[in-house]
Amino acid sequence: MARKERKGAVRKRSRVQRRERQFGRRLLFVLKPVSLLILLGGLGFGVSRFLMSIGDISVERVAFAGDIQHTPQAQLVERVNPHLHTGYLGLDLDAIKDSLEEEPWVLHARVERAWPRSLKVTVEEQSPIAYWGRKALLNHRGEIFVPENLPKQLALPTLNGPDAASVAVMQAYQLTAQLLGDTGIALSQFSLDEQGQWSAVTRDSVVIRLGREQPVQNMRRFLLVYREALSSRFAEVQQVDTRYINGIAVDWRGKRS
Repeated sequence: MARKERKGAVRKRSRVQRRERQFGRRLLFVLKPVSLLILLGGLGFGVSRFLMSIGDISVERVAFAGDIQHTPQAQLVERVNPHLHTGYLGLDLDAIKDSLEEEPWVLHARVERAWPRSLKVTVEEQSPIAYWGRKALLNHRGEIFVPENLPKQLALPTLNGPDAASVAVMQAYQLTAQLLGDTGIALSQFSLDEQGQWSAVTRDSVVIRLGREQPVQNMRRFLLVYREALSSRFAEVQQVDTRYINGIAVDWRGKRS
């Protein structure tokens, strides 16, 4: 009889232990997500505090790079400074870039953060290929730009024409200059006037009238005559008119023929 009581007691204890283990598992199951939420909350709080602290970091140095010859660095600094009050992370890089590219000599600007407290600005300046009229310059893409102080001593030709035709004038000039490359004739001016007439002026002040259409083709026609008859006497020429179907007209210095 005593043995049966002990066996019953053992079964009872086993049931109690099973219930305790099951309760422990349930409790652990509940505590795991709670602990995870607490951990994630702590991490989120820490990250937010970290980002807030970084957001307060000021820009301590602005470094300029590139072959900057025509734009005073003080003007570049003036373009950048108004944007620095937002702090390092708050910088609007596109706005700084746009402001820098408003400088006439700045063709392109690249603006980058440099950790931890610096800003790097790389500037590509305009590459002028010609004067555009008397007050502007033309870059390699045929775009007009107007510096505050136009340099007067650049060894560049002067192109003239309506602003809307700047690319066409540039292309016609470049093709014409290539044709003249082996002749020793260099152009100082190349123009398209308001009536649509093209003309060129050499460095020796010889005027070449190229007509209303096909200025490059008319320059080829001039070169045929130049090589056959004019090359030895070109210093005596004052003006050449190619606006004739069957030939050209030549004005000589001091006389006409």
